[in-house]
Amino acid sequence: MSPTRFSDKVYHEITEYLTQKFGMECKVSKKNMLKTKIDNFMHKSGMDDYNEFISFLKKNEGSKEWHDFTHKITTHKTDFFRENQHFDFLKANLEQIMEKNRRIKRNQEIRLWSAGCSSGEEPYSMVMFFLENFPGIRPKILATDISHESLRTAIRGVYPATIQTEVSPYILSKYFEKKNMGYMIDPRLRNFITFRSFNLTKSFNFKKGFDIIFCRNVMIYFGEETRQKLINRFYSSLVDAGIFIIGHSESLINLKSNFSYIKPTIYLR
Repeated sequence: MSPTRFSDKVYHEITEYLTQKFGMECKVSKKNMLKTKIDNFMHKSGMDDYNEFISFLKKNEGSKEWHDFTHKITTHKTDFFRENQHFDFLKANLEQIMEKNRRIKRNQEIRLWSAGCSSGEEPYSMVMFFLENFPGIRPKILATDISHESLRTAIRGVYPATIQTEVSPYILSKYFEKKNMGYMIDPRLRNFITFRSFNLTKSFNFKKGFDIIFCRNVMIYFGEETRQKLINRFYSSLVDAGIFIIGHSESLINLKSNFSYIKPTIYLR
């Protein structure tokens, strides 16, 4: 047991730091879960004092160990073609979207952002979706996440055998290769994706706007103030008539937004 007790003061100082750096909303009901993650990290790092841990966070930002903690403290649940209703919507409405933004057909390219891409299932799903349904339109995807470990997994493109429950036999045979106990994504799919480390609480400085932004099941971990800032930044990062898609556990209710509502979790700039 750590010499320093996980007191309310310690908890407040740690959660204040997490909110400041990552926008995380640390609910009191999750206090024990947070403590367990911190204790595990401290044990592996040879720390035995919470004050030492707090000092470590503040003095080692950007180090490998700091990024390791970032990965442990954030959530990385994702699947291939997760919340498939969003892909069904795009399949039914992309022609209309392209009519509003003629640049897509003219350049035969559509710009997408997978914000909070985790281990890569979402951006790879985007590529497969376009190759299967709109082969004449090249998807150009920016896939970002704060976790370096998740990005390494995404770039490696090797997934467990359990993905058989997420993708059809057709997709599995066409875009994956069996490897030992799992599957490797066709490396050619990576040509459509740029993977980048990115903290959503920082400013956005994109030279070109996106046609579609996916930010699904990410903002549920942020406080309302951070969500409000994010919504405004996502709006500014879309082209006119661009589409913004969030997760089914999320909503823009109670947030001030210029987005137009299309249907639950799908919005129009």
